[in-house]
Amino acid sequence: MFNRWFIVAVLLVTIGSLVFVIYQDSRDRSGANQINQTPPADDYKNAGNPTEPSEIDYDRVAYVITVLDTLENPREKLPYLGELVIRYSDAGQFGNAAVYAQKRAVITGEAHDWKEAGDLYLEQVRRGVEEEISKNTGKKAESMYIKALERKPGDTDLKTDLAVVYMSLLKPDKSYETLMQVLEKEPDHIRANFNAGVLLHQMGNTEQSISYFDRATVLADEETHWKEMIQGYLNQYHQEIYH
Repeated sequence: MFNRWFIVAVLLVTIGSLVFVIYQDSRDRSGANQINQTPPADDYKNAGNPTEPSEIDYDRVAYVITVLDTLENPREKLPYLGELVIRYSDAGQFGNAAVYAQKRAVITGEAHDWKEAGDLYLEQVRRGVEEEISKNTGKKAESMYIKALERKPGDTDLKTDLAVVYMSLLKPDKSYETLMQVLEKEPDHIRANFNAGVLLHQMGNTEQSISYFDRATVLADEETHWKEMIQGYLNQYHQEIYH
């Protein structure tokens, strides 16, 4: 369906603009999902995705990892794994954060934990690591989202996240197919409409993209962060899309 000469544009433009929102949405929800069985260190921050990475306390990280090695009950490991996820992600070390998020997901088996691991692997892809590493990390993200979907089959948010992973893996046809599955089930899904518009635009199908952008704009009227993101993209490419 798509001209493969445009695929690189998906990786350079689409991933950068979409992955942050997936990751930010996940962080907004993760606080309610984490199990806090032990109090964290005094300087332990449960902030969202910071503009500037924080400096990591390696002494505390080493201590937490040592504690993890001494615990036999998997459930007792959860708060320590959660701390490592946040410490590494706040420091911008998303690959390390993803590893511990995956370990937590293996223990809990919860869809939201598999999703967070996927979000973190995908955020690592967005950071522009070496191509082969990026491909392998993208495959890990795909695996995490698929596991989440096994727990919550048909979840439109997870499927939309998976569509972005397929963009990172340079599989635009598969991404498009997944987005269409979401929109068939939930036509008013803001992110799926916007992602479909971006994907089609970046693949050179500009005229087809307009209806998805228009739909996303209407749906995002009361969703401030999405409204700003959609408008920002349209402002950047207005001449290219509408003329």
